[in-house]
Amino acid sequence: MNETDKAKETTAAEQPAENVQERPAAEQPAENVQERTAEEQPAENVPEKPMAEQPAKNVPEKPASEQPVENAQEKPAEGPQAAEAKAPTNGKKRRKGKNGKEKTLGQEILSWVWTLLGAVLIALTIRAFIFEPVRVDGHSMDDTLADGEIMFVSKFDYSSNWLSFFWQDDETKENAPRLTLGGNPSVNDVVVCRYPDRGDTNFVKRVVGLPGDTLELKEGVLYRNGEKQEEAFLNDAYRTGSLNEMNSYVVPKKGDKLTFKEGNGYYMLLLNGELWDVRNTRLFCKDPEGKDMIFSSRGAEIVYKGTTYKNSEPGFTDLLKTLSETEFTIDRDYFFLMGDHRNNSNDSRSVGAVDRSMIVGHVRQIVFPFNKWRGVK
Repeated sequence: MNETDKAKETTAAEQPAENVQERPAAEQPAENVQERTAEEQPAENVPEKPMAEQPAKNVPEKPASEQPVENAQEKPAEGPQAAEAKAPTNGKKRRKGKNGKEKTLGQEILSWVWTLLGAVLIALTIRAFIFEPVRVDGHSMDDTLADGEIMFVSKFDYSSNWLSFFWQDDETKENAPRLTLGGNPSVNDVVVCRYPDRGDTNFVKRVVGLPGDTLELKEGVLYRNGEKQEEAFLNDAYRTGSLNEMNSYVVPKKGDKLTFKEGNGYYMLLLNGELWDVRNTRLFCKDPEGKDMIFSSRGAEIVYKGTTYKNSEPGFTDLLKTLSETEFTIDRDYFFLMGDHRNNSNDSRSVGAVDRSMIVGHVRQIVFPFNKWRGVK
C-alpha cells in the first residue's frame, strides 16, 4: 500500500478540523451547534422551561401567596356578601343604612323628609326662644328706627308665641293659645307687639308705662307718676300736634278691680273705685266665680261666660245692668306703648294699653343694612 492510500484511510481522529463533517455534539464548535440540551442553551433562545425556572413576567398564574402585589387579582367574595359584590351597580353608588344594606328609594325619600322636618323644627325653635328678624315698616319710630331696616328681636328677655297659622283669620289668631315666657319689659324698651283686632300683625313701639303707672301728656312732654320724662331719644319736632295731649291715664295691672256704673243714660267704668278713661283698652277680667269677662270698648262688645254681646244688639243694656252689680278682677298686666315719632304713630293713645301676651320680643339690634349696624336704646 502506498502512502496515498494510507492517507485516505487515516482515522477520523487524525483528520484536520476544517474537513470534519460530523463530530460528537460535545466536541463541535459553538457556532455550528444547532441543538443543545435545555440546560446548555442560552436563556434568550429557550422556548420553554420548567414552570419553576421561568421569569416572573411570563408566569400567567401563581398561587396567591407567591404572586407579586401588582399582578394580584381580586379573589371572589365569600360568604353572605358575595351576591352583593357581584351585583351590577350601573355606575351609581347607593347609601347604606346602619345595618350595611343599601337603602331603597322609599328609605332615601323618608330620610330626606325627616331631615327637612328637623331643619324646620330647629328654625321654629330659634324663632320662638332665641331671636327673630323683623322688618321695620313705616315711620312711627323715626329717628330711632328707619323704614326698611331689619331688627334683631331677642326672645331671651321676654317673649310671647302665638300658636296660630297664617291661613287663619284675625279673630281666630287672637283667640289662639299663647306661650308667654321670660320677665316683663322695662320703661323705654323698644319692643315688637301686636294690637287687638289686628291678628298677628307686628308693630314696633317703645314702652313708656308699666302696670299701675299713671301717665299724662302735656305739650308733647310725658309725665309718668307725676315726674317729667326727659326722653333724649325724641326729636323735639315730633312733640307737636294734637296727639301730644293726653289726660291722666292709669295703666291697669293684675289684681285691679273693675266695676260698671250707670249715669246719665250710659255706663261708666271705675278702676279701683275711680272713674277711668278706658282709651279703647281691651280688658281681661274674672267675676267672683272665676268666670271670664272680656270688655272691649273699641269693638263695643262684651264677652261674658262664653257669650258675645254687642252694643248694637238687643240685650246689651240688660247685660250692663247685670254687670253693674258685679265687681270684676283684672286678670293680666298691661303696658302703655308709644312711637318715637309722637305725632305720626298709632299706639296706645288710640288702641289702649296692651296686655303682656301681646308683646312678642325685645328689639336689641339693627342688623341690616350692614352699614347701619347698631344697638337699639
